[in-house]
Amino acid sequence: MMLFMINCYINMIYAFVYFGQLFMTLTPPHWCAAPNELFDSDLNLTLEQIKELTVPKDETTGKFAKCKMYQVNFTQVVGGNLSGPDPTWPNTTCINGWTYDFSLYYPTITSQLNWVCEEDWKPSLSQSLFFVGAFMASPVLGWASDRWGRLPIIVATNVMGGAAGVASAFTNSFVAFTSLRFLVGMTFDTHYTVVYILLLEYVSSEYRTIMANVPIMIFLTAGLCAMPWLALYLHDWSTFAIVIHALQFISLSFPWVVPESARWLLSKGRSKETVDIITRAAHMNKKSLTPELIRELEEFGNKQKNAKNTQATALDLLKTPVLRLRFHVLCVMWLVIILAYDGHVRNSEHIGSNVFVSFTLVGFVELPADFLTMVLVEKVGRRHTTSITLVLSGVACLVIAAIPETYTTSIMALAVTGRFLITMSINVGQQYPVEVLPTVARGTGAGLIHTLGNLTGFISPYVVYLSKIGHYLPYTILGLVSILGGSICVLLPETLNQILPDTLEDGETFFTGQGYCYNPCAGSRNEDGDRELEHHTYIDSTFQALILTAENTKRIPQEEEVRERVA
Repeated sequence: MMLFMINCYINMIYAFVYFGQLFMTLTPPHWCAAPNELFDSDLNLTLEQIKELTVPKDETTGKFAKCKMYQVNFTQVVGGNLSGPDPTWPNTTCINGWTYDFSLYYPTITSQLNWVCEEDWKPSLSQSLFFVGAFMASPVLGWASDRWGRLPIIVATNVMGGAAGVASAFTNSFVAFTSLRFLVGMTFDTHYTVVYILLLEYVSSEYRTIMANVPIMIFLTAGLCAMPWLALYLHDWSTFAIVIHALQFISLSFPWVVPESARWLLSKGRSKETVDIITRAAHMNKKSLTPELIRELEEFGNKQKNAKNTQATALDLLKTPVLRLRFHVLCVMWLVIILAYDGHVRNSEHIGSNVFVSFTLVGFVELPADFLTMVLVEKVGRRHTTSITLVLSGVACLVIAAIPETYTTSIMALAVTGRFLITMSINVGQQYPVEVLPTVARGTGAGLIHTLGNLTGFISPYVVYLSKIGHYLPYTILGLVSILGGSICVLLPETLNQILPDTLEDGETFFTGQGYCYNPCAGSRNEDGDRELEHHTYIDSTFQALILTAENTKRIPQEEEVRERVA
């Protein structure tokens, strides 16, 4: 239960850290500031009259220009008693700075440092460098979680990210802000991914989907929906940054309330600590472990202590053909999903007239999408759910690209549909590496996969930026990429109701013999599942499901027998 609660907390923090920068760098409505002489009380001009006089309008839309103003002698213009501006007057850039409308917005670092017009590339670049940080650090931190354990890395990444995030609230330059957000980016992916791995390493196959998706469904959704209104309520980007990142320091209490992964400890040969954790869990559930079962754990742990594959790296995932193919497909899958997911969320700023309402609506889609994901992955399986949702999301994007920009209602409906489908894809996608990769390289492999995903996270702000050219461009790119990625995902194995692989040998031999149309719910367990059970001991208690490769024993207990003994 404690692990489940920690995962819920991390999901809300993940929403704040991932998308919080969007609300720090929002661009409020703005236009060129008028010359000071027009504010003379003797002229008796209202702010709206000054705006009408100094700022030209777009001939097509009729909206005021954001980056141009008339270049005339306004004192003479006012003295000449003209009824209004002359559209033929020459234009110039905003030589007097900008005026911002905070009636529906609040001061952001974009308005504070005037990252608009000629400098409107700065918010996108700062967000992209956030993902560069994740790209550089994720493989190292993933390896560290396999080397030193899940728990130390979870605490370290949260503390480092929280400190950098709070410090970013006090910056007043592009370099300082971007550098600190880069440090936040180095940690944000790992502090979520490793918690996810830790949880699933304690959960048996029949509960994986529920335990993995319920925290996302409720707490990630709550974080996404609450975040824009929290930012609007605080009405200051600095205060908002301090609040969302200060929550990360709660992780300092984790070593006293969260157990280390028993599966990881056992893979490192630390059988005594493994037995202690399982014994405490059994005691809390009013159960007991038999001496025979404890002895089997200790024997397996002692064997793993000197086993060659306990020090596996990402390179080991590329040495054998089956694992290599699966690892490459997982990388492509995550590249596509992150680009599409991040692009959909960021593009919500350009949908509708109110970014706070649009973002909340797009965020709320998480709830039904997560619920439907839990149903489909248990009925259709992981592979087909991922592939189908990616392809359909891509189709929705291509339809948006073909619709005129003036059809705002249709675009909003299709954008929400696409967001709904890509949310389902990412929910299954983040579970897939945990189930396919073996324990000895799970943290390293998942970290590298997420690192490659951050490459497209770096690109996605610029894909959204293309909407300045035409609304169809971002959706065309997202649509084509999603359809391609969904088609490739059929090469992945189906992991529903399958045992998690522990060793590199397991990773190479598990899930083989499945056809592309294999549906685990259509019939009985496949032959590979039977072979896996014949060669592995499966220990299942309320808090954990440990898979033991008992090659040194003469008799391998069946799953039902082990369950009976644990109970």
